[in-house]
Amino acid sequence: MTDAGWAERKVARKLGGQYISLSPKLTAELLLAEHRRAVRVVRCELEKHQRRRECETNAAQRDMLGGAMLACSNILAALQKGRT
Repeated sequence: MTDAGWAERKVARKLGGQYISLSPKLTAELLLAEHRRAVRVVRCELEKHQRRRECETNAAQRDMLGGAMLACSNILAALQKGRT
């Protein structure tokens, strides 16, 4: 779990120090970057579970990995909803 100051550190890093207010354009840019990162992370996890499932010989483990793949697919669909 990350600590609560991650957003402030990310904004300070982007602006190069202390900040007073954010422009809507910069705020949108930062939010979109975080959204893209979330999509990349979920896709990576989905691919990892798919590769592991292909190699797995134990049926119970395959079922568990199938559940993990379904969860990743659902999260990815929720992240991409309305983004066509």
